[in-house]
Amino acid sequence: MDYRELVFSFNRIGIALTSETKLQNLFNLIVDEIIEFADCDACSLYIKDEIKSELVFQATKTVSLAKKDGSESVFRSFSVPLELKSIAGYTAITGETVNIDDCYNIPPDKHYSFNNSYDIKTGYRTRSMLSVPMKDSEGNVLGVIQLINQTDKDGNIVPFSKEFEEIILSLASQAAVALSNARLLEANKNLYKALVEAFSEAIEARSPHTAGHSKRVAFISHMIAEHINQKKEGAFKNIYFSEEKLEELKYAALLHDVGKVAVPENVLEKRNKLEDEDIAVIKNRFEVIKFSTEFHIHDEELKNNFLKQIDGDLKFILEKNMPGPCNDEDKARIVEIGRKKFVDFQGEEHTYLEEEEIYMLTNFVKGNFSPEEWEKMKRHVTSTLDILDAVPFTEELKDIPRIAGAHHEMLDGSGYPQNVQGENIMLQSRILAVADVFEALTAHDRPYKKAIPVDKAKQILGFMAKDGELDKELVEMFINENLYQSYLDARDNDQIHA
Repeated sequence: MDYRELVFSFNRIGIALTSETKLQNLFNLIVDEIIEFADCDACSLYIKDEIKSELVFQATKTVSLAKKDGSESVFRSFSVPLELKSIAGYTAITGETVNIDDCYNIPPDKHYSFNNSYDIKTGYRTRSMLSVPMKDSEGNVLGVIQLINQTDKDGNIVPFSKEFEEIILSLASQAAVALSNARLLEANKNLYKALVEAFSEAIEARSPHTAGHSKRVAFISHMIAEHINQKKEGAFKNIYFSEEKLEELKYAALLHDVGKVAVPENVLEKRNKLEDEDIAVIKNRFEVIKFSTEFHIHDEELKNNFLKQIDGDLKFILEKNMPGPCNDEDKARIVEIGRKKFVDFQGEEHTYLEEEEIYMLTNFVKGNFSPEEWEKMKRHVTSTLDILDAVPFTEELKDIPRIAGAHHEMLDGSGYPQNVQGENIMLQSRILAVADVFEALTAHDRPYKKAIPVDKAKQILGFMAKDGELDKELVEMFINENLYQSYLDARDNDQIHA
């Protein structure tokens, strides 16, 4: 054996194994590399499941059968009992290497025997076999690699030599290290997934009215990104999101509102400009105003006119307390009503509305929020950044804070919290912004507004793109290529799953 070539092969295989992090891909890679290295016709890999006391058949390849059929058969993973009577089971339980010259002539004193069902089914003839354990650094058996029918330079099937047995054991150890690392990475991914789901549930638990918002935004964002992957021309022809980047975007979308856990509940759940308890106080006050009017005015016609006016004033205030626009004329009337005066039963003079009530009815932004409340709501993005920056994301997920923290940034710099502009906003964040706006516009469950008709929502997206707030190419693709309708169909048919 050429030992320089052996060292080169070991290095090449080691690099290949350590670069693959997905478990099934790793299993397939181990089988492919060993077949090529060992000049054997077939190789199978089993993984040990201690809890279920099973061996899981994870990967296999038979070169001669693949050549005969012209293609490789579809592999389906399955489990077999962890028992001494099977060759793989014996290796897994004892940790011993089994080297067999001819599987049809195994000495009767051995604990194991050969199962020839595969040979019968396929017409194959298994002769030499090498079954080696995959042991981790602590000597624990993680699985078993079986090599079948080694061939010499003339193509003849030969037994596996003792020297070669040691080499394959070393390769199996390399494979075990790679498997341990891949499992650790997968465990970390599962941990992050659980963390994301927990955060997402925590957000939605704060407000039943926005439950499902993050999942719907994640669905739209993922759909847009996958659609970009299919583009062969136009603005996105050179952009492709890998599976890892798609997952990162999905997680960022699920977490984009996590900072709302820090928003006061009275702000997060606010339905009207004045809350129910505030309106109850005003209604009671107007009852007092009416009683006072009846008490102080004795002319019936004059009294009735005053009472009608009082009822009209209250009705107007209640209407303007609801979600919706309030023009300067309406605001002036609210101030006029609020500063009217009445005398209570103790003879003390009061205004119809307190100054704070007038302020809340006439000074609001973004729905029903006062400027101060809106600032509290806007701070949820900063809180999102603070929370996510504290999470030690893996290299593949490192941009989650940056993506999620910029979903309210606008291309023209008018967004928040950092007033980032143009190309300084990641494409993923721009995708998230489009998804967030459209979902919010068309959602049925907002406490402070009714769902906007779809055509109106599309029009608003168009205006925001025209004004330089949202990405024009993204909005046009989302609307013109009917992605919005695909989302609405999925939502209305309860097919939103993140």
